[in-house]
Amino acid sequence: MLVHFSSEGGQSWGLGGQPLIPERMPVLIDDDLRFEDRYGPRATRVVNTWLRTLP
Repeated sequence: MLVHFSSEGGQSWGLGGQPLIPERMPVLIDDDLRFEDRYGPRATRVVNTWLRTLP
């Protein structure tokens, strides 16, 4: 699933600061909302890392 990140409501997340993900950045998420499993990082995590390098 491809979503666009939004920090709306971020105050309720309990983070120590602002998220590092830019507003409206595309983010891939697996159906079970996991970025890694017992085998290590999933492909979506690798693609998300690559997406962060784009302008």
